[in-house]
Amino acid sequence: MLSDEDKLEKFLQKNESTKYIRLQWIDFSGILRTRFVPVARCLQIARGNEVYHLQQVCMIVPVSTAPRCFPTGNEIEIWALRPDWSSLRVCGFRSSHASVMCFVEHRGVEETYNKCPRMLLSRALEELDRLWGTKVKIGFEIEIMLLDQNSQPLNQLDRLNSYQTTNGLRGRTLDMVEGILDDLTKSSINIHHFHTETHDQIEFALSPESPLEAIDSLVLAQETIRTGFIRDNIKATMTPKPLLDGPTNGVHLHMSFDRLGPPLTDKFLAGILNHMLSLCAFGMANFDGYSRTAGGAAGVWIGFGTENRDLPVRKISEQHWEIRMMDSTSNPYLFSAAVLLAGLSGLSEKGDGVLAWKDCHLFPDSLDEGERAKYQLNNRMPSSLLEALEALKADASVKTWIPEDLLNAYISVKEKEVEMFQKMTDDQRRLRFLEYF
Repeated sequence: MLSDEDKLEKFLQKNESTKYIRLQWIDFSGILRTRFVPVARCLQIARGNEVYHLQQVCMIVPVSTAPRCFPTGNEIEIWALRPDWSSLRVCGFRSSHASVMCFVEHRGVEETYNKCPRMLLSRALEELDRLWGTKVKIGFEIEIMLLDQNSQPLNQLDRLNSYQTTNGLRGRTLDMVEGILDDLTKSSINIHHFHTETHDQIEFALSPESPLEAIDSLVLAQETIRTGFIRDNIKATMTPKPLLDGPTNGVHLHMSFDRLGPPLTDKFLAGILNHMLSLCAFGMANFDGYSRTAGGAAGVWIGFGTENRDLPVRKISEQHWEIRMMDSTSNPYLFSAAVLLAGLSGLSEKGDGVLAWKDCHLFPDSLDEGERAKYQLNNRMPSSLLEALEALKADASVKTWIPEDLLNAYISVKEKEVEMFQKMTDDQRRLRFLEYF
């Protein structure tokens, strides 16, 4: 196994133009945080000659108050970045830059990685392999909306105006998309496909990878897409509610197993559905994202169905699902870990008959109460972040999967978001999210 130093030196030998490496992590607000570090200093870090320290607020800056934050204690804490040098990627949009995703370490405490979402996911994957002898692959669909400098839809003759058409992709927009795809290829990110969505929207679907690599690809792909469009003074926003009256943006998580099959996959799915309300607090981690449950984009009712996009879980096969209650404001490491841990809780249940829900092949909004009951579509998805957070705090099982320090810190940030955002107007919140997502 290569040492950290060997991994970095091998990368630099192949990519001689690299001058700076972006040390990156995602905080509890879902914001990509970055330090730009010269290669020479990165070599010192990789050799173990230096620890890269951070402020103790590195994970807890709310979107609503940034740059202000609200530490939960009075003691000075010591935090550090621990680059995962195996995650090194070329930044295809800038040949002199590379990026590396990092673990965040809270030094001086007994469990130093207990507040690190990336480590939580890594440990969940180890548990899945150790207990069930299976591996999982995930991939993401990224929905974006293109806005002008006034945060409004582009005023162009060939407009993106409908789902899966060539409208809007006949001129300069397609040139920009192709340039972005070229940059993604340079970063070793593979695209499954791309297509138009509704008004002013494009979707990019990434190919499946092992979970850590897939999320690393998601993070770099999002940055590549934003960078590619901003060079033409176009904002590619992924915020869930980019307009007060218009389409919403989501990020859809595809998850598939290599060896796990029925009835175990049914138990895994039951674990997810049983904890759906709590999972929404991680996946739709913002004040206005719940317009997606009201409008059906993330499902109105808790349940699943084969190729049913009107429910929060779309079944594609016995070993493959699409998890739809996610958006760009989530920390994808934390959300993916929570989904896996919920599934593992279902696997640990005794007996086979734990999947109460039936495969729904009908549009839920076409069913009356009695018909919905046949599919166990009895409970609604949360209608607000506050409702999801209350469910999370009441979910005793989640507290056994996720370290208490991480859970408390996360909930504290999100409760501050609810407090501050409910004082703002709809447009003030919209513009605030557009700054970051």
